[in-house]
Amino acid sequence: MTDNQTLLYTPLAKLHEKLGARMVDFSGWYMPVQYTSVIDEHVHTRQKAGLFDISHMGEIEITGHQSFQFLQYMLTVDLHRLSPDRCMYSLLCNPGGGTIDDCFLYCFSSHKYWLVVNAANIDKDVIWLRKHAAMFQVSIRNISVETAKIDIQGPLSEKVLSSMMTFPVSIVERFNVVEARVANIPAIISRTGYTGEDGFEIYFSANHAEKLWLAFLEFKDIVKPVGLGARDTLRLEACYSLYGHELSEEISPIEAGLAWAVHGKEADFQGKAALLKQKKQPPVKKLYAFEMLEKAVPRTGYDIFIDTKKAGTVTSGTFAPTLNRMIGLGYIEAPGLKPGDKIAIKIREKLYRASITKRPFYTYQGGKTDVKS
Repeated sequence: MTDNQTLLYTPLAKLHEKLGARMVDFSGWYMPVQYTSVIDEHVHTRQKAGLFDISHMGEIEITGHQSFQFLQYMLTVDLHRLSPDRCMYSLLCNPGGGTIDDCFLYCFSSHKYWLVVNAANIDKDVIWLRKHAAMFQVSIRNISVETAKIDIQGPLSEKVLSSMMTFPVSIVERFNVVEARVANIPAIISRTGYTGEDGFEIYFSANHAEKLWLAFLEFKDIVKPVGLGARDTLRLEACYSLYGHELSEEISPIEAGLAWAVHGKEADFQGKAALLKQKKQPPVKKLYAFEMLEKAVPRTGYDIFIDTKKAGTVTSGTFAPTLNRMIGLGYIEAPGLKPGDKIAIKIREKLYRASITKRPFYTYQGGKTDVKS
């Protein structure tokens, strides 16, 4: 672990320690990897409600008369599709189409937006945005330090959150954003998450972090705290990309299977020419999902083979508790692969059989679960 003096701490770090979490260095942040076990926390989130400290994520506020035009130029999505009090997934790309970051865009009005970005990319993203802001009448403010973020995820999250508010959150639709009080604490709430479950992301003043966390834990039989370990297995079952694994400045959204987040808007935007060209002429390298056919765990960086020839690299891999099998994502230079096609993963000088499968492995369907066979 990095020297504790150089680590960054969320407002909940000390409370995690007090409550018995195992803490690790995650991209320079002192974070809980698990409280009990990854499998226990994963299964509890799928069945009831998991509580996540996501305060390490970055929040960047963009305001000003030309906020709409600025973000229309910086992001891959068409802001005409986004109305106030809504949010949507998007990407910041470089001129060559590589991904600077993936993010969530929150719209409060045509003059006020938030970008919620990855923790390791906060400074890089702010620099990138400010580099291009001079052409527009906008103000860019990094509000990450003053903002805490807690996620409540799982089929019982709506029930829990409603009991902490003055109105039922059943009226909040997917990707809607509301300002409300949670346990009497002013907050911004969106019905979003990165687990593949129904759930909510809650933003509020960092000063209230411990109070709100403990208020959720009052629901002892329903809510459990969850660490980064289960957050990763949950997102991988849902086939959500993780920056630094499935996305990077050398990987485009098209290669990552995120063409749906690159809109063919009339306005110019960063990386437009390269990305639209890839949409018309799909790149050779493509992200695939696979499952292991033998007892072996695929890990990030392992080589992928087709027959006896190296064809790609594993970007993420794990045991999937919901599916009870080993799964993974990886880039393969064979764009014609289809579900059922066989590949192999090289693990400690031995090739283990695997099979291409549909994405995602797991889908939440309003109270029901759909596990891909």
